[in-house]
Amino acid sequence: MIKVCYVLSYKSPNYVRTTTLVESLKLISDIRLFQVRNSNQGFLRYFQTLLKFLYVRTIKNPDVYIIGFRGHEIYWLLRIFALKKIFIFDEMMSPYDSYINERKICSKDSFLTKIFYIIEKSILKNANYILTDTDLHADYFVSLFNIDKVNIKVIPVGADERLFNLESTDAKNLGKQFTVFFYATFLPLHGVDVILSSAKLLENYPIRFIIVGGKDKRSEGLNFKNITRYEWLKYEDLPKYIKGSDICLGGPFGGTNQARRVVTGKTYQFLAMGKPTIIGKIDEDFGFKDKYNCLLVRQGNVNDLADTILWCFKNKKLLKNIGKNGSVLFNNFFDYKSLSYKLSDFLNV
Repeated sequence: MIKVCYVLSYKSPNYVRTTTLVESLKLISDIRLFQVRNSNQGFLRYFQTLLKFLYVRTIKNPDVYIIGFRGHEIYWLLRIFALKKIFIFDEMMSPYDSYINERKICSKDSFLTKIFYIIEKSILKNANYILTDTDLHADYFVSLFNIDKVNIKVIPVGADERLFNLESTDAKNLGKQFTVFFYATFLPLHGVDVILSSAKLLENYPIRFIIVGGKDKRSEGLNFKNITRYEWLKYEDLPKYIKGSDICLGGPFGGTNQARRVVTGKTYQFLAMGKPTIIGKIDEDFGFKDKYNCLLVRQGNVNDLADTILWCFKNKKLLKNIGKNGSVLFNNFFDYKSLSYKLSDFLNV
């Protein structure tokens, strides 16, 4: 019996990556799982996590610690108190890459940027093992931070199956129009501009877009007759809208470097619910087959996305089977049970 402690101090304590890892770990019979997770979402979360960590470290003395995404701020403090233990670090994505290369918040040449890089690289060099979500990310981190790929284990993001499943909820009544559903935080990788431009091309068809996300300058003043905008919806209400829609946009569509290395969390959610899902292509085989278990499009291509949505509208009778095959794909490779097998092999239990 191996004692494993999952540690988290993140502004979103119930982030999907944490949920799927924890629920998958629970399915492994030969580990005893402890959780050190914050509930406070502000700055006090760091102290909250540290106090819980010290208690578990002292009383339970775990063999393995999994530092959940995003644990960069607390890693070295935790390491000080557990020097000889196995540390597994979840580098689902790189904050350095996101802030510098994707969102361009800081200049590559700034002093602060160099500090960010040094800290992140030191963590990845120190951790016994590293988790990430795609092999493309693994290769990128090897190149960017000069680390050994043998220490990187790929665990797909998956979905919270308690909320996103075939029988989770009744469908939201969204009217009789053919409905396309999308939600996001409007990061560059999501390609919101591509979606909006595609919606504009389809303005004269009876196709309605529901776009959910926070305030963003790209969506301010939208006057498209075929778009319904919500600043946000409760997380637990998302399945109702997903189920009530005809197709869902998983993306990513942005065509950025990061977008070309990821499968979005919403893609797994839509597949889990058996919903026909439009996915932005990446150069890694996840079992996605166009017009069989999903709809594949080229990223950053407005016409390709618009044409695919129009194909769905004209071939409504085929969509149910595509959604069904998508749910089969999810249940075979990305559900809790599948992820638990990957984690079990990795943990040697």
